[in-house]
Amino acid sequence: MVTDGAKQLRAKDILTNAADTIAERSTTHGHYDLTMLRTSKLWSDYLEREIEPMDVAICMALVKLARVMEARGHHNDNFLDAVAYFAIAGELAVKDWHDLDAF
Repeated sequence: MVTDGAKQLRAKDILTNAADTIAERSTTHGHYDLTMLRTSKLWSDYLEREIEPMDVAICMALVKLARVMEARGHHNDNFLDAVAYFAIAGELAVKDWHDLDAF
């Protein structure tokens, strides 16, 4: 249940807002494909095992899930961000990383 003055959103609103957030953040933070690829390489080096870009997006969604669990759902942005990360993960799961000219 959303409380503490947080705006209640419908599922459709969350999906629409997540799509808008993905587009907006790509302009401010760089394209998510490259960001997830770079992050996967950094995590792979640090953890000394292969991490795929899709794994990065899923792990970021899990961070948002942890925040939902801690905040008991009080912040809509956690749901919105989790949906966005899962959508990105779905796209990255079938991405041809050999075609980086697509950026």
